[in-house]
Amino acid sequence: MLDMPKLNPPIDLVEVPRPGTVTAVSSGTAAVVPLEWLRQINASGIRPGELAPLLDELAEVELLEEMVSYRKDATGIDNTIFISPRGQTRHAPRIKVAINPPDSLNPSTSTASIAIHDGSVTGENIKPALHRQLMQFIDLNRDLLLDYWDYRIDTRELDRRLKPLPVSPKP
Repeated sequence: MLDMPKLNPPIDLVEVPRPGTVTAVSSGTAAVVPLEWLRQINASGIRPGELAPLLDELAEVELLEEMVSYRKDATGIDNTIFISPRGQTRHAPRIKVAINPPDSLNPSTSTASIAIHDGSVTGENIKPALHRQLMQFIDLNRDLLLDYWDYRIDTRELDRRLKPLPVSPKP
């Protein structure tokens, strides 16, 4: 049996995901790809832009670590929302909303993304009432959300200045 080499610095061991998936590891991201995919790259090379979908997915996975979660008591929105800075992503500024379950604090669950500039939705479907809440929240906090997106403020400042939706009086 061979002795394990001493690594400096020591590394963390992570569970190996199935091929073709992306997983976050401390201080970076790793991709596990089929050997055949690497052979294909080795044989034919790649053209600029061919890895863009993989790079975008890796950026999204890394961004999960920077997202902050807010529940209804902080936002007035029925579902949990996730706010993040830009990270290494190439998409427009946006917030995410938990869909299933709606009160999840895990941004890896079923979510939808709402663009801050126009309210367009990607991901899961959003009910009209929830979309209205999200748009009101964005309108109320647009400058703040964009400041956080562009790393002009920190999370503490975001917490301090975030405005919840006004409470609607019960009929």
